[in-house]
Amino acid sequence: MTDHLPTSDQLLADPELAVLHALGVTLAAAQRALLAAHPELEEDDFLGSRPLRLDGTGWIADALLTQLAGVDASLQRYRREVERARACPHEDPF
Repeated sequence: MTDHLPTSDQLLADPELAVLHALGVTLAAAQRALLAAHPELEEDDFLGSRPLRLDGTGWIADALLTQLAGVDASLQRYRREVERARACPHEDPF
């Protein structure tokens, strides 16, 4: 879920990358903790031949994992856009 630690030069240009990196590391830790607490969520049953037997926290953990993956994808897109904008500072993205 996480990329490399931003360099000092990157942080001078885009200071928000520091907290976004910390958020990415925290998301990865949360994902691992939820999967450790609910290992049944890692079972590979893509055909749905047997229903998942989850309690209330299991269902919520499943929803959280989906949301964490979405936030992580957004963080990665943001980092890529920052890099692109830094490489082409005068290009309008729209």
